[in-house]
Amino acid sequence: MKTFDLVIHTPKNLQEGGDEASGKLTAIQTLIKFDNINWRQLLVRQLQFDGDNASFTVTDLETEQTLKLSLNAFSRSADLEFRIESDIVVITPQKDVFGLITRKIKDYIDFKNIDFGTARQYLLYFLNGESDVLAQCYKQTKVKTSLSH
Repeated sequence: MKTFDLVIHTPKNLQEGGDEASGKLTAIQTLIKFDNINWRQLLVRQLQFDGDNASFTVTDLETEQTLKLSLNAFSRSADLEFRIESDIVVITPQKDVFGLITRKIKDYIDFKNIDFGTARQYLLYFLNGESDVLAQCYKQTKVKTSLSH
């Protein structure tokens, strides 16, 4: 059974906040911790303590891959917005020389401006060891953003 290390960082004030670290959690325990966080309250605290982002960092103890979900306090919408960063390598095609040549570029999974449901789904993929599915989602978003520019 897969186990994970977890670090939950909350914005600090003098009385409370900081890092809460847990080790050797199962995927279910990690997901329960994510679901039990009051993200709205963290958003307010994050705005009070400017520059101190709330984050949820999970490390797979078997593969040593890490996924970090950070709350975006300066979202343009009223909904919760996350950024996901990881050290999971993805090879993506990139066109050069007026689009005539395609090179393969080494990249890392990095999602910006995603909603709570999508962030939770991507976390679930990671916890289930479905890094390939996560990589496909990343490649699809890269194609969409390059088409929109």
